[in-house]
Amino acid sequence: MQTLVIYSHPNTNSLNHAILENVMKGLTETNRKFEIIDLYKEKFDPILVIDENNRRRDLINDPYTEKYRKKIEQADTLIFIYPIWWYGVPAILKGFFDRVFVSGFAFRYDGRLPKGLLKNKSAWVIYTIDSPSFFIRWFRRNAEWIVIRDAILKFSGIKTIKKTRLTAVKHSTEKLRQKWLQKIYLMAKS
Repeated sequence: MQTLVIYSHPNTNSLNHAILENVMKGLTETNRKFEIIDLYKEKFDPILVIDENNRRRDLINDPYTEKYRKKIEQADTLIFIYPIWWYGVPAILKGFFDRVFVSGFAFRYDGRLPKGLLKNKSAWVIYTIDSPSFFIRWFRRNAEWIVIRDAILKFSGIKTIKKTRLTAVKHSTEKLRQKWLQKIYLMAKS
């Protein structure tokens, strides 16, 4: 069993990086095998090129993304850590989904119906957002979560999906942040 952590934040002094460190600490203490993909550190190219030489149906054969597909294949658990910016994932993570979670790998169509191919995997999505919880639920209707959960992960066949959302980050206290980090550490450890 192996865990693959896909991390998307450019600042090593951020709350997201502290989350990553606590996830790694918890996984290490349980002797769970894991690997990190730090999209910014790796300078992942999120730009999807489709033209007469690069067709969507051929993305499964893209040598640039092959190593990422192999890492996902080997993992039984995927952990995503990222902030919400403009009610969406960072562009680098969106590009990762666009370029790696492709037809023939993450899904395929049987006639007109899509079939997820990443079955027998689970996901834990950890994200931060400056908006308060009530605003996210009542005004935004959890849009940032529904897209990741339904349109990407479930569409790809991943059924067991856990969410940890840290809200109102901008106005959070150091004490609250430490409480969040401890909770995440204990969740990773279990």
